[in-house]
Parts: sequence; C-alpha cells; structure tokens
Amino acid sequence: MMNPLWCEVNSIEDYLSTIERLPYGKDGYYFRGENRRFACQNSCLLRQTFSRLLRDNPQYYVDVINDYMRDMADEAGEWEQEHVLAWCHQEGQPTNLLELTASPLQALFYASLYQTDGSLERGQEIYVYGYAKTNTVDATPLILENTKMPSTRYNLLEDMNDDPRWNRMIGGTDTDKAIPKESLPDLSQFPYLTYEVPPRHRSSHQSSLYFYQLFQLKSASDSELPYDLITQRYTPSVVFKVTEADRIRRELQLRSEDTRI
Repeated sequence: MMNPLWCEVNSIEDYLSTIERLPYGKDGYYFRGENRRFACQNSCLLRQTFSRLLRDNPQYYVDVINDYMRDMADEAGEWEQEHVLAWCHQEGQPTNLLELTASPLQALFYASLYQTDGSLERGQEIYVYGYAKTNTVDATPLILENTKMPSTRYNLLEDMNDDPRWNRMIGGTDTDKAIPKESLPDLSQFPYLTYEVPPRHRSSHQSSLYFYQLFQLKSASDSELPYDLITQRYTPSVVFKVTEADRIRRELQLRSEDTRI
C-alpha cells in the first residue's frame, strides 16, 4: 500500500468538497473517525490488553465467543444467531471487527464524540481515515458460514484455508487449489475484508459495516508469552486532520438527519 494522502480541513464544507475531489470520489471510500492520530488501526481483540491473552492462550477468542453465546442463549433471536460476531461486538466482547461507515459525515461525527471525558478542548484536532473500496473485498458470506462451522475458531485464515472460494477471494485467482496449511501467508498482501450486517432492530434503518481483521499466531522463539501475534495492518488511502472539532460537532448535531445517527 502507498503512503496515505494527508488533508487538513477546518469546516464541514471544506471536508466534503475535498472528498469530492479525491481519486474515487465520495462513494469510493469507507471511513473511520478517531479522536486522535493512530499509527495503526486495530480491532479490540488485537489491541494490547486482549492480544496478550490471545498470545498466552490460542483458545482465548473461541472461548470468549462460545461462552458469551452459551450464557446469553435465552436472549438470542434470529439476528443474533445469524450474526454471531457482530452480536458479540455490539455487546462489548473483544472481537476482530473494526467499525467502519460509508458515510463521511457519520465518521466525522463519531470522531468528534470519541473523548474519554465526553468533552473536546477548544481547537482540538480529530481525524478521519478513508480506505479506498478498491482495496477491499466483501467477505460477509464466508464470515457467516464460518461462524456456523461445528469446530469454528472464528478465524477465516484457519477455518477456511482448505476452501477454494477463500483462495479465490483473497488471491483474485480462478484457481481451485487451496493454500497449503503449512505456509504462513503474508497478511500485507491480503485485501481488506469487509463484513456488512443488517440492522439488529426494526426501528433502525441502517446496516453496520466492519473490517474483519486477519490475524495468526505462531510459536514464539524469544518472548515471555508462548505465541507471537501477527496482525493485518490497515493503511488508509487518505487521512483528514480536522481542526475546530467542537464547532464542527455542534454543526453536525444540527445535521443529524444527514449523518443518520
């Protein structure tokens, strides 16, 4: 991936007009808003606290999902049974899902809200990361199928490695050969996998969108933990540095219908 394009804006109008001038236009990107600049974007499961648990016990993620499903079985309806990972994610369990949106205004709005104390300092900078859709592949069907496998590990790299559909999806090839299990794939060469989930409640008209972050464990040679964790890294196509965040948040609240919050 190439280095991202950097853009600095200080108004909603400037932000939207800049997006319109991007190579793929406003409909050619997925967006994610953050309250500060991050060197890399990681899902909750693969951030430091939970990743240490995963490195210590490769069964950790499987146990988290299965234990939650068992404990909450009485509350699981059709949507919850179909969209297991999204259900767990929305209920605060650590997953390998990273929230996205196709709406640049929604990403900007959430970036302005992501404060630990619920406030913004005057003139504080916020960031919106844009990911070109040309670098992504919709993996929703395989993700849904994977969660229903009897011995699933909720990890496409492990569970679907023998499936030619997986090989075609991530490799863009027509071959029917599976990737050898003994190989350790280079995650930087994989497309970014997306996962789209319909609304959970009838009162909502908006689907949820996620990156499905790939990861793999390998035996550690010189570490305090038994396994090393290798994760897929997301490089945005464009990064917006947005100033005057407090003012922009107030303006966005007036545009709530447009941002569909």
